[in-house]
Amino acid sequence: MIKKMMLVFALLICAGYSFAQERILVVTPHPDDAESSCGGLIANYVAAGDEVIILTMTGGEYGIYGKSADEARSIRTKEAVNAANVLGAMVEFFGAIDAFLTVDSANTTKLKKFISDLKPTIVFSVWPLDVHPDHQATGILTWRVFLESSSSFDLYFYETCNPAHTKSFQFVPTDYVDITNVREKKKLATLQHKSQSPQDWYGMYETLALTRGYESDVQYAEGYIKAQNFSGMGGRSSVIPKTLKKRN
Repeated sequence: MIKKMMLVFALLICAGYSFAQERILVVTPHPDDAESSCGGLIANYVAAGDEVIILTMTGGEYGIYGKSADEARSIRTKEAVNAANVLGAMVEFFGAIDAFLTVDSANTTKLKKFISDLKPTIVFSVWPLDVHPDHQATGILTWRVFLESSSSFDLYFYETCNPAHTKSFQFVPTDYVDITNVREKKKLATLQHKSQSPQDWYGMYETLALTRGYESDVQYAEGYIKAQNFSGMGGRSSVIPKTLKKRN
């Protein structure tokens, strides 16, 4: 039976618990995936005083009908910055082209260097069992870096719900984040991606948040899968703390 842990930041803070300041990295395939999938989590981390960086792997060059790749990239880059500003996060761009992100040694090395330079304590990336090739590649590239013996960050996968993406493979969370108090901020951030007509599909994410909330006994939640690693796989040892420290 999969262990369900509640990562309910607002409740923990109110109860007198806090966490050492973290540097959080969210690796996302396209502009708009981070906000729609884990905008609540990002808002919670920022509210707790943590630093959040969104690494957008592609520029969404082929995501605007009737626009050239350069035009679409320019529009979506501005939208990504606006959305990150709503959440209080920063955004960086990996430089791959929409629909052409590949899992290879060059991209693995490039992502590894970015993560090594940034030194995040926690990384979030898209669940790789997805029908979209950029989603697959983003998840696998992050997973590859996570397996490196030199890596020390924790890795969690997030879900997308545009048909038929992650839901086709029955994403089953190991952890939940309560987003009830930041639900409107998440929506506002996602709506900054105007070129993607989010008003037409964001309702799916609200329904998903209700479902995850029901599963975790809060009103609205996001679900995540914690990645595991084992020395027998040739990667780094899996050392998982059993308690959270209470700050004085």
